[in-house]
Amino acid sequence: MKILIAGGTGFIGKALSFFLAGKGYEVNVLTRRQMDDMKNIHYYQWNVEQGSIDCHAFDGVSAIINMTGANIGEKRWGKIRKKEILDSRIKPLDLLLKYTEKMESKIDVLISSSAVGYYGAITTEHIFNEEDKKGSDFPAYVCGLWEDKAWNFGKVVNRIVILRKGVVIGKSGGVYRKLKPLAKLGVSVALGSGKQYFPWICIGDLVRIYDFILKNEKVKGVFNAVSSEHLTMNDFSQKMLRSFGKKKFFPNIPACLVRMLFGERSDVLLKGSRVSNEKLKKAGFDFWYLSIFQCL
Repeated sequence: MKILIAGGTGFIGKALSFFLAGKGYEVNVLTRRQMDDMKNIHYYQWNVEQGSIDCHAFDGVSAIINMTGANIGEKRWGKIRKKEILDSRIKPLDLLLKYTEKMESKIDVLISSSAVGYYGAITTEHIFNEEDKKGSDFPAYVCGLWEDKAWNFGKVVNRIVILRKGVVIGKSGGVYRKLKPLAKLGVSVALGSGKQYFPWICIGDLVRIYDFILKNEKVKGVFNAVSSEHLTMNDFSQKMLRSFGKKKFFPNIPACLVRMLFGERSDVLLKGSRVSNEKLKKAGFDFWYLSIFQCL
């Protein structure tokens, strides 16, 4: 099978590209800069702002994986940053759809990204599943539009799968890479009360989910991509410290300081609820990383 990945040079995309290539898939990756091909991985240039894609990227492709999107937690949310976050998710999907129609490509499946932020940044004892309503804050608004754009592919692909991902844990990037220096010093990585839940998934399981979807034609619709283990931020912090042989020497960063530093974005850091992965398990996927400590 030949796969086209949009957003394949970031933390998750790079891991996925190498994993699928190692499984024998032919992987075409869209990138903004020129890159040298590797075994089973071929790079093609695109420019979302100019609305262009190298048409050869679609040759023989039967699956599209969309992983585009600016990091929602990278910068403070002002009007300009909010527009960047939204545009970086909406415009690439519009362009991919345009070219899929133009090339008359016979695509079997689109696997598109979303996030558990769809349910809103709230702390509650409710365990969210795929049937729950969309939240009312900015991340939920973004996820809603993101998913709507993916559903537009229904006229050109046989099936659509949307993954609402939790926080992805992997050594080469993301949250883990940012928190590692603090944890190695024994500094708590929990924020506020630390009682907010922390839906997560190990990068090792996430890449396997993509492989599972590609191989199973009956899998379609929305799935939560999160681990079975429900953690609070305090739990996560304790286990991350323990993975470096450390104990907690400093208190959690106070919520008031987090709000002062991050503004509206602080809700994503200070709030969180549990999210169910039962639908994915019922579809036949077997999680390997059952605890955060195992993943760490």
